[in-house]
Amino acid sequence: MTVTSPALEGPRQLGRPRNPKLDTLIIEATLTVLAETGYAALTMEAVAQRAGVGKATLYRRWPSKEQLVIDAVRTICEQPEPDAATGVRDELVLLLEAIGRKSSSSVAGKIFPRLIGESADNPEMLAGYREQVLEPRRERFRAALRRGIAEGLLRRDLDLEHAIDLLVGPMAYRNLLRTEPPPGPELAARIVDDVLVCLAPRPRTEPQEHA
Repeated sequence: MTVTSPALEGPRQLGRPRNPKLDTLIIEATLTVLAETGYAALTMEAVAQRAGVGKATLYRRWPSKEQLVIDAVRTICEQPEPDAATGVRDELVLLLEAIGRKSSSSVAGKIFPRLIGESADNPEMLAGYREQVLEPRRERFRAALRRGIAEGLLRRDLDLEHAIDLLVGPMAYRNLLRTEPPPGPELAARIVDDVLVCLAPRPRTEPQEHA
C-alpha cells in the first residue's frame, strides 16, 4: 500500500524539520490498524508500534487520535485535479468515480464502513471528518453544479445540497451495502446522466387561452 502524506496543517513546530518519510510511515500504519480494528479499538500505541516509531514521535506530530485518523483518511479520499476544460457532466462523473473506487477489497472500503458505524459514539471524530474530509469533496460538487447552472444545463432554483445527495447517495449505497459486484466506472456515468435529467431546466408552459 502506497500513501502520499498530506500537507498537514497546524502550528509550525520548532526544532528539527519533520521527516516526510516518517509521516508517511505513520499514516500507512494508521490506515492498516484502522482497517484491521476500527476506530474505537485503534490506539496511538498500536500505530506507533506498527510504524516502528516511539510514542513521543507520534504525539509530536498528532496530539490526538481523532486528528491522526482524520489526516490518514484524507490521504485515501483522492479527488481529480480541477480542470476548467472539463465539461460539467464529465467533471461530476470523475468526482463520483473517485468515490466509487472505495470497493470492499480496498483499504478504503474496509475503513469507511467502520467509521460510519462508530461515528455515533465519537462525535468529535465525526465532526472533524465532516469538516476536513467530506466538506472539501462536497464543495467540488457545488462548484461543478454552480457552473452547470451558469451554463444553463441545470435549473436556476437548484438546491445544491439536495443535488449532491442525489449524486453521491447511490454510489455510497453501493459502496457500503452492495459489494457484489463492486461499483464499476460505468456506474458513475449512469448516475450522473440520470440525475442531470431530473435537474435540467423545466420547459416553459404556455399560458392557456380562455374562450
